[in-house]
This record gives sequence, structure tokens and C-alpha cells, in this order.
Amino acid sequence: MTIKHSTKAPTRRVGRRLRLLALGIVGVLYLSGLASAASAGSPTVVKSYVTGISSNGRYFVDQTGAPILVKGDSPWAMFPDLSPTQVESWAANREGHGVNAAIVALIGSTTNGGPSDDGATYDGILPFVGGNITNWNETYWARMDNYLTILKDHGITAFLYPMDGWNTLPGAVFHGKSNADSYTYGQKVATRYASYPNIVWMAGGDYNGYDSTINGEFQNLLAGIRSTGNTRPFSTQLNDETLSTDVSTYEALVNWNFAYTYTPTYQKVLKGYKRPAGSRDPRPVMFSEGNYEGEHIHGSGTTTNETLRRQQLWALTSGSPGEFAGSSDWQFNAGWETRLDTVWITQMQKNRDFFASLNWQQLVPDDSVPLVTAGRGTKLTTDSTLDILQNDYVTAAQTPDKSQTVVYVPTNTGNTNARTITLDLSRLPATYTATWVDPTNATSTQPATINATGNVTTPGLHTDGTRDWLLAIRG
Repeated sequence: MTIKHSTKAPTRRVGRRLRLLALGIVGVLYLSGLASAASAGSPTVVKSYVTGISSNGRYFVDQTGAPILVKGDSPWAMFPDLSPTQVESWAANREGHGVNAAIVALIGSTTNGGPSDDGATYDGILPFVGGNITNWNETYWARMDNYLTILKDHGITAFLYPMDGWNTLPGAVFHGKSNADSYTYGQKVATRYASYPNIVWMAGGDYNGYDSTINGEFQNLLAGIRSTGNTRPFSTQLNDETLSTDVSTYEALVNWNFAYTYTPTYQKVLKGYKRPAGSRDPRPVMFSEGNYEGEHIHGSGTTTNETLRRQQLWALTSGSPGEFAGSSDWQFNAGWETRLDTVWITQMQKNRDFFASLNWQQLVPDDSVPLVTAGRGTKLTTDSTLDILQNDYVTAAQTPDKSQTVVYVPTNTGNTNARTITLDLSRLPATYTATWVDPTNATSTQPATINATGNVTTPGLHTDGTRDWLLAIRG
């Protein structure tokens, strides 16, 4: 269910998350540190971090300017909830699963999964002296330094919320703070972490976007960050079923669009991808929040692995330059350590690896001039609430030179039979290889036969009883 909101406060979803270009000095400092380590004889592994946005505005780049596919997780409450040893354990595990980005709050509150509304950690360390957000408790911030360093060492960029919607609520640490203090706080955060290469700035978090006081805090937080010369990418997360640009205040501020939806993800991602070109567009639109593993889909039942695959693969074939996943352990429930290695996590990783093997940054969504001409199901075109499993629309993307095409064919609604889709053969290269890829492991493949009329039919069931498939066509 959804708790309805007024125009004066952020909202939360029950059972859910109750919840700028830095290619200059940051990259130089980091790479020079690597060089120093190498000269001392220490083995080095160059990690890539999200530091900027591509020149065409469609994807993210790392500190060298190379494309970086975002492979995210959402450990929202990790910093206030976990010990340094636990953060190290989480980061090592996620690096092993290919995760290179993490959504995380810098300051906790009870509504974003933290132990208390004053921002204290699990062991009682407060971030501020007397609740003054410009008077910092060094013990707390030294721990945050350590946590961000741990993420850096494991190749994970923190999509970091110095202030989120939940800790601006009444009783929480940022509630009603002045614009001047928010500006100073932003300056202090940016200055402290100027040399860290692994930070993308965030604000909001299930926030309705229309509270003038909270907007003032967020705007001045960002202004304080920018006053230091820090140009790392910034975005805002609004309430569910939104893009960041849906609220004019943030349309003018965000460098990329945070797509937040529990419904078929292609709809929201395509909406952001197709925004008219302008002074700030194109800008990346990335699926960043949706159904979490182990939680409910609009109260209709627990998410399945296909639920999670659909929202991932719909997004990646609709222009999203990566995506974030999450689980019910975003607030680190008891026993979370035993749930780090699930079937879904393995599927998620393998599907990400499959897309990383493509020229994913060149893929253009198959929308206005369709490659898939028949058999693709009903396209969702509005913001209507719809269970992921109630729609079976086929999405696709292709590189401009036609050398790579990927089509996602979900299980048909009802799971009654195989699906036949029709392709426009003129949109394929003169010679090609077509392969069905099993998205339950993304390594099992079989040949795909496209007949003279462009028809191609999905293979049979997977071992879990589902029948969604990826069609890969390479010229």
C-alpha cells in the first residue's frame, strides 16, 4: 500500500524504503595515488568510478572518460547501521558480484532505516554537536571517511545522500534547518570529500518535491557543494512513479534523471529518454528504484526473480545506462549476512555481465521506428499503476550501425505458450548471428531462427517454469 502524502512532507511506502563532471582534480589525485603505490612496489588494480556524463548526455563515464555501466545495489541504511567490519564484508561480497555503485544515506533516521532520528549510529555516535548541522562530531565523520574509503577500495561509487527526504521530517536531524546552515553543510561535505573519486551527489528519497522549506534545504545543500568547485553529477529522488525532472525545481538542477517506478520500467525510462533536446537534455535516465527482492509488489505478493529480471532488462533495453537493485535488507534486518548470495543476485550479475559485453553505450531503444513490428504485446504509455507481471511488452535496442541488437521477450501474460515476434528484416545487417540467451543465467544460449518473413519464436521453459528470453543479434 501507499501512504498518501500532502504537499508538506515526504511520503513512504510500507514495506519498501521507508525509506556532476569530476574528471579534474579528483581523478588526478586518485591516479597519482595509484602511481605512488606502484612506484613503491605495491600491486595496484585501477578501479573505475562514476565521475561524469558522456558528451552525448546518454550515459555515465569514469575518471578516464570511458563509459561505465552502472551496476548498483541499495544498502540505504548501511552507514548508520553497520560496523566497519560489516561494511567491509558487505562491500567485498558486492564487489564479487560485480556491483560498482551503492545508494546510501550519509545520515540516518528511523524512517530511512537508521537507529534514531538524531542521526546517531548503532553504537551511539552522533554526527553533529547539539544537533547543529554545521558543528560536526569528528568521531562520526572519521567513520564516514572510513566507510567511503572501503567502498572506494572495492570499486564502488557511493550515490550519496548527504540529506534525504526522510531526515527532513519532523523530529529528524535536518528538519527545519535554515538555508544558510544547509549551504554551509553542503560546503563542508564537499570539502571533506573533495579527494574521493567515488561519489555522486543525491538528495530527496521518496520526497514529493513541493515542500518549499525542504526544497530550500536541498537547493542550498547543492549550492554549497557547487561553491567549492565540485562538479560531480547530482540528482534527486522524488516519490515513486516519477522522474527527477517531473518537478520543475529539480528539472533545472539535476544532471541525470532518477527513474523511480514499481510498474513496467520501460515506460518511465523511455519517458526520460525521449525528452526533447534542450539546454539540459539529453541527460541520462536510469532506473534506480523499484521492486526490491523479498518485498511486495503493490501488495499483490512477494517479488519473483522474473519480476526483478523484467524491471532490469526492460530498463537496459530502453536506454537506461545501468540500473540499481535492492532487497528487503536495505535496512539490514537480522541475518542479512546469510542473504547476500541469492539466486536473484546471481541472475542479476550475469545479466549485467551480458550487457557489459555489448556496445551497450551505443544501444538506441527500439521505439519510434520499430524493429519489432508484431507480437510485442501492449505498450504501457501512462503512469498508471500496474504490476510488473501484468504486462508482457517486448522491448529492444540496437546500435546505429546495426551490428548489435538485443530484444527482451518476457513470459507472455498467463505463461501459456511460447511467443513469436516479427522483426523488420531491413533493420538487420546483411549477415548476422541470432542467439537466444537464457536470462536466468545469461550464459546458456541456443541458436535463434529468424525466417524469411522475420518471425522468430522463443524456446521453451526455464528450469524455474518461466519463459522470458533475450534475443541477441550480432552482425
